[in-house]
Amino acid sequence: MSNSSKNSEKLAIEKQKTFRFLMTIVALLLLAGVGFYVLLKGTEKGGSGKVAVDFTEGKFSLALEKPIVDQIAIGTSKTEGAGDTIQFTEGLITNQNIVDQITTLGSTSPTAFSGKNFISNDLRCLFSVQHPDQWQIQYNPAGLQNSSVPVYTIFNQEGSHLNIGVGSIPPNVNIQQFVTLNIQAMLQTGQLWQPPQITYDFPSETAFAVFTNPQTGGESYQKVIINRASNRVFIASANYNHMISHPEGIQDLTNMIATFTTF
Repeated sequence: MSNSSKNSEKLAIEKQKTFRFLMTIVALLLLAGVGFYVLLKGTEKGGSGKVAVDFTEGKFSLALEKPIVDQIAIGTSKTEGAGDTIQFTEGLITNQNIVDQITTLGSTSPTAFSGKNFISNDLRCLFSVQHPDQWQIQYNPAGLQNSSVPVYTIFNQEGSHLNIGVGSIPPNVNIQQFVTLNIQAMLQTGQLWQPPQITYDFPSETAFAVFTNPQTGGESYQKVIINRASNRVFIASANYNHMISHPEGIQDLTNMIATFTTF
């Protein structure tokens, strides 16, 4: 075989690899879409109590009546949104003692909050919710196997919503490469009109993006976390309609995605 033929064959193989990888990225984009339908569905409110956490310097209790991320030592980074500073958590809780305690606090129902927290033991993530009575939860277990389907959608009556999805991540792709490909695809498909503002916390492989939603004209957020232990990427996207959303609801939504963390 000539060198020219060999080079052509290698080029074709590389194109196929690139195509397959981009298809994976596009599939993951579906779970971070800027629009998502809202189902009017009742929600269960559950979970209360506290668990004592034993640290080397003493004990304290994790109380569900208070956001868990406010009770534990977890790093944060800052970004700007709508003129205000947004402080978002690192993507992974690494203290195994805390993780063990969190898993005992989560509600057995996937559509119930635990005090001022949302804890998912199947997806292994949590976030804070200041006014749980104002929000409802839609759960779709198909999203655990299908990256194009959000596992959770948390929404209120104004149409504000937080989508949470998960997918596999190639081991040789870092957080910046993944987000860059993600944003490029969203620009090409019209889900974005202009590049967003992106802030990275590289040690925890977490990214937080702020952008203008082309459909609502409001500000939207996307948080991406790579969890190497499970070789999965988590994408949370928060959207609201700036014409009808109440400031308290927007603040709640911003806080939920800012505190979205895996364990």
